[in-house]
Amino acid sequence: MNKTLMKEMKKLDNRGLNEVMDFARELMVMNGKLEFTPGTKVYVVQKTKKTLGTVRKVLQKNAVVDLDTGGAYRVPMSMLEAA
Repeated sequence: MNKTLMKEMKKLDNRGLNEVMDFARELMVMNGKLEFTPGTKVYVVQKTKKTLGTVRKVLQKNAVVDLDTGGAYRVPMSMLEAA
């Protein structure tokens, strides 16, 4: 991360930091739409584990992912990571 950006973020109050986090989540969704297409292998990242799966369909803010452990789930783009 850029040092100038980190210095500027240290100056923000909680409200400003929340706005930065919201913006970052929106960017993750936009980048996910570009990166993930049907058939792409991905990890669904949760707090304590990563589960391998395949993208079946890309929606506006979510993707339908077929997990290798079985089942298909709607997963927010921010929880997906390229395998």
